[in-house]
Amino acid sequence: MRIVHTLLFMLREKFYEEDLIMAGKCFETLSRSDENTVVIYNKGSLDNATLKEFLNPFNIKYHILGDGRNIGIPQARQKCFEYVWGKYPETPYISEIHLDMLFPTNWYSELIQYLENNDEPLISPGIITATGDVFPKGNGNYDLPKEVNEVLGLLERISEDKVIQGFVHPVIHRVSTLKSVGGYDVNFLTGMQAYEDDSLLLGYLYFMGTRTNWYPKVCFKSFVYHAYMGQRITLENIQDEHRKNLEGLFHQYGAKGLKQLSNLHILDARDHFKELYELNIYEKKDN
Repeated sequence: MRIVHTLLFMLREKFYEEDLIMAGKCFETLSRSDENTVVIYNKGSLDNATLKEFLNPFNIKYHILGDGRNIGIPQARQKCFEYVWGKYPETPYISEIHLDMLFPTNWYSELIQYLENNDEPLISPGIITATGDVFPKGNGNYDLPKEVNEVLGLLERISEDKVIQGFVHPVIHRVSTLKSVGGYDVNFLTGMQAYEDDSLLLGYLYFMGTRTNWYPKVCFKSFVYHAYMGQRITLENIQDEHRKNLEGLFHQYGAKGLKQLSNLHILDARDHFKELYELNIYEKKDN
């Protein structure tokens, strides 16, 4: 087995039926690929028995973790990683996928081939969103078909032999490197969500060595439909949860880490971390 997929299962309360339908489409398209083992962390909406009933019709091999309680993104993702490391110790790649995604058959194959031919810790495909926008290009717009098979056909047609700077989900990790950096450090990431990907990217940067000027990359030989890029489940006290993880990121990597994130990212995220770094410098001078 070359790859095991990991996924956090949670449906939005206000869009329950819509999300459940999308989840069905996600698993149906995932089942078309040759390697469709998925570790699912149940963060809520369905109890485990009901979740199993929902998953059984799909031609996938699944493992369910959790008990329907939302423990937050960093902890749930890390538990998925650790389960794969223990259950499938010889598997060289792990993906992080989402419920609002559609996958062309064997979408991961070109990405794995890229990792096998290049010294990289992770790789992402290009994505098209529900609005027809392409990321991380930030330009280009398509009239998105309504039928699943037509969407998958579009994803395959627009693929090209091109690699650019960027980071999106889904993402495929090289397991050996992921284990070396430890995955998501929940000792620092104590909030429910936000900045967990940034913490991991900095871990990869230091693993690769800052002298290499490493940055995350997207390979356009593979495209995946991701309905809502950057979507977050609505939570109470969401700003407080973000603050916890930002503070954890800062305690883990310091102001230098914020500055380096401004180089790892593109577009709005680059400006965000540049502003955070400069704000920290100004506060330091004021004190």
